[in-house]
Amino acid sequence: MSQAADNSRLHSQRLRVCYVVSYFHPFASGAERQALEQGRELARRGHEVHVVTRAVPGYPIEEELVDGILVHRWIKVIDRGPLFAMSFVAGVIGAVRRLRSTIDVIHTHQGLWEAVATGLARPYLPGTPTLIQPASSGYYGEADELARTRGHGLLRHLILKNTAFAAISADIERQWINLGVPSNRMFRTVSGVNAEHFHPGPSSLDDALPPHPRVLFTGRLHPQKNLPLLIDAWPEISGRTGANLIVVGPGDPTPLIERAKSLGVDEHVQFVGPIADPAEHLRAADFFVLPSVAEGMSNSLLEAMATGLTCVASGIGGNTDLIHDRETGRLVFEPTPTAWAGTLIELIEDPATAHRLGYAARKRIEAEFALPRVVDRYL
Repeated sequence: MSQAADNSRLHSQRLRVCYVVSYFHPFASGAERQALEQGRELARRGHEVHVVTRAVPGYPIEEELVDGILVHRWIKVIDRGPLFAMSFVAGVIGAVRRLRSTIDVIHTHQGLWEAVATGLARPYLPGTPTLIQPASSGYYGEADELARTRGHGLLRHLILKNTAFAAISADIERQWINLGVPSNRMFRTVSGVNAEHFHPGPSSLDDALPPHPRVLFTGRLHPQKNLPLLIDAWPEISGRTGANLIVVGPGDPTPLIERAKSLGVDEHVQFVGPIADPAEHLRAADFFVLPSVAEGMSNSLLEAMATGLTCVASGIGGNTDLIHDRETGRLVFEPTPTAWAGTLIELIEDPATAHRLGYAARKRIEAEFALPRVVDRYL
């Protein structure tokens, strides 16, 4: 059968997919958001999508329908030291055994305990392939976390029992090949974005936000995102350009607020807190920033690029897969306030270049990262 004919068969065949992910909607970090968006697209096309995830008080344990996705919150964990890992792994194994006669493939959207569980479950899953997709690289990624975990040699052995692995960045691919994944079982994939929902245009929030130029960050207020670096760069940025930094996302902003006050830039830094949908904030912004120390493939960066924003990101794995420096955005390779200030000031003072980069970012999203194209690749 030709590759084209094989692809056509896969796209027309109704697949029964089971995602395994620690949390699921409405709890949303990067992996959870990708599972939801890709699951919606698969369900829209007529495929059957199950999600196995942790039990959460106040949410149904048995089958719950979320946007066409069948959610099973069956994993009951004990949040105490090593008991967490044992209970989580046991919960995943029990769940996939319950579903094994009704699914065609298991796809984990994280790659540590999920992968240990599906590796252990292989004897109970004859004929059902397991695809492991790590969420991140670097210090906060699963490969580094595995190396820091007691018994990592045995855990690595169990993880490698899985059928195949998906890498959403070149850095993840490199780390997992180094862990021992054979190259013929490693597949390069990408994360996707709803480019119809995230698009350039006017915003209903334009009059409610601080004056232009506006620089936006969306994401968790977590050490991985390295936001203190951005605050430290703001005295020079705001002093030269008057730019306002808008920070959107969950987490305790108190240390960052105090840092901004100590530097005298609190009037130029606004903390919005968590919001359900950042699309209006993105359309109201001029620039997007992501100073992370580790990423897989950032949903926030994908959304900003889809909106046509001029994006500035740290030059780390994941970000470098999305942004080609000076073509579809800017990468800052030196993690210093001076480097970040210089890059942002240069762009703010050169609107023509900023516009060109934002336009190119949107075009790249449409060509390679729009959700239907990404789901095509997974199919």
